[in-house]
Amino acid sequence: MKNLLYFFMLNLFLWNLLSCNDEKNIDYVEYIPKIAVEGWIENGTPAIVMLSWTAPFEQMMDTAFLLEHVIRSAKVSVSDGEQTEILTLGLNNNYLPPYIYYGTYLKGQPGKSYSLKIEYRDGIISAETYIPQPVALEKFWFEKTSPVDTTGYIHISFFNTSDLYYQIATRVDKEETVFTPGLYGNINSSLFEKNELISIQVNKGPVIFPKMNFATHFVTGNTVFLKFRTQPKHGYDFYTSWQNEVLNTQNPIFPANTSLKSNISGGIGIWCGYGTYNYRIETK
Repeated sequence: MKNLLYFFMLNLFLWNLLSCNDEKNIDYVEYIPKIAVEGWIENGTPAIVMLSWTAPFEQMMDTAFLLEHVIRSAKVSVSDGEQTEILTLGLNNNYLPPYIYYGTYLKGQPGKSYSLKIEYRDGIISAETYIPQPVALEKFWFEKTSPVDTTGYIHISFFNTSDLYYQIATRVDKEETVFTPGLYGNINSSLFEKNELISIQVNKGPVIFPKMNFATHFVTGNTVFLKFRTQPKHGYDFYTSWQNEVLNTQNPIFPANTSLKSNISGGIGIWCGYGTYNYRIETK
């Protein structure tokens, strides 16, 4: 899983720093691997699910190591209460690891609930989500600090018509292969007045594949695809904890050391429905 993989790498670095302390002060516990799930379904598109085993921090991570932890023999199904689709395992080099379970005909619809069921090694992992009504942007634009800059930020504005939570995710064309949630891109609608016009700056989230990039700005001359989403509370909780861990890994006093919030029964991770509008932005 892309986002959880990012935390795995950063926590591995912090673990190595902490291991320099006196071993007498460290309590060791037996590591028990868990099944990690990253799955979602958006309005108008089928479900996507990625499965892997978690791994201890002291392991050396490379491509072979990641492939060993991918789960490729599970039975994964998604149901909307009326019909059920068994997802197909496929190879998608946009992801690392590149194996995903994907649907074809059961596409997300706003207002509907979707249950995820994973059958693996005589065990069952499950989760529930739903797709909120999407909210459209009123305006979006790219802005540089000064005319001579080669970088800047995307700004968006929208009316607060949802009673739930918003999320912003971006992907830079020809440089990034998947959408990454933006930093401070989780927004609680209850913090604003109903129907208030909200204007915010979009900060890029950290990218680790196909190459690492921790810059929060955008570069002029790029094409940026932006997803503006509504999401349930469990999506907001998961990605808020994800954001907190990203920020904590940069703080030597309060390092990343907590688990991400999860709505997966029998495993960890996230299964989330999104009400999505898609936008294409030229940073010129």
